Amino acid sequence: MLIDRDNRLPLYIQLKDLIIEKIENGEWKRGEVLPTEMELQKTLEVSRTTVRQALTELVFEGILERKQGKGTYVADEKYKPTRPGITGFTKDIEMEGHTTNSIVITEKMVTDANVARQLNINPERKILRLERIRLVNGIPIGYHDTFLNIDLTPKINLKKYNFASESLYSALESEGVIIGDSAETLEAAIPSQKHTEILKIDNQTPVLKINRVARLENGIAYEFSKMVYRSDKYKYSINLKQ
Repeated sequence: MLIDRDNRLPLYIQLKDLIIEKIENGEWKRGEVLPTEMELQKTLEVSRTTVRQALTELVFEGILERKQGKGTYVADEKYKPTRPGITGFTKDIEMEGHTTNSIVITEKMVTDANVARQLNINPERKILRLERIRLVNGIPIGYHDTFLNIDLTPKINLKKYNFASESLYSALESEGVIIGDSAETLEAAIPSQKHTEILKIDNQTPVLKINRVARLENGIAYEFSKMVYRSDKYKYSINLKQ
């Protein structure tokens, strides 16, 4: 590792680049612990502030991760499903060769005025709420809070499905419900206390928040989902076609 003090780039940026280079050339492998801050400071003859700023930014960018009481590690590769169209989380992740399952928090009929506005229905109408923690290879990656206006599909029976292990979209398809177009909004955010506890992250790890309104083939809003993903483990990627 070398820091060039004649370089106009700030020292912490040079240190970031050096760390990334070592990761990319395989010298520091995913899941491997980095030298301590003090070791980096002595080796490079830079200040503790320089080391901390470089490491903090790399943690924020998801390249490194901190484990309390253990040190700073090279982060595991992020899950990055590439979505050609409207698919569910389970299919997206399993297409990448990973195993998925869920912890079901809530599965019941509710009323919710905010969700009703998204679905353009009477706020007193009962809708099905399915609230889940989404796991990939046993690790909590996302949180889904999904609402379905099942009055539009009165003949379906979702009670026979186990959503701890089964895909909601696959279940809907099996029941003859075909999802048409959907609209999503995505933003970066600081996690709430609930999300830090559910996703096993600290309150400085940013999350990706995605809201989705999905419609039936006839264009009527059927599903509203609020999804939160760990940005250190998950990337959102989509193909756009003209």
